[in-house]
Amino acid sequence: MSSNHALNSYQRTLSFSCKRPGLHAPMLVAHYIDAALNVAKNFEQLNNPLLQEYYLRRTHHEIINKMCDPLTHNAIRKQCLHQLHKPLLALKRFYISHNSRAKFLLLEREARILSHEFNPF
Repeated sequence: MSSNHALNSYQRTLSFSCKRPGLHAPMLVAHYIDAALNVAKNFEQLNNPLLQEYYLRRTHHEIINKMCDPLTHNAIRKQCLHQLHKPLLALKRFYISHNSRAKFLLLEREARILSHEFNPF
């Protein structure tokens, strides 16, 4: 699956600092999230909710981990904070459609606490 390969390449790129993080960070984080959501959408079309949930949660946790990592450049951390709503909304749609609202509320609470604790501003 080419989207899965793109997802892994973006994940490696997020792990290292790019040469111009102030300019490339918004695009880098947005493309990573879009690639992950496309992979999850493919699994939704294949009627595989376990892998769909896995990729949505993986994206959410990766964005939170980069936001909380003090070794990551501040521009990338800020963009992770600004774009955290994208995987969170996708998880909300998934959990509401599968009658698991309690799981979503736990993820939302965790994101709220960590975004206040590790705010890169």
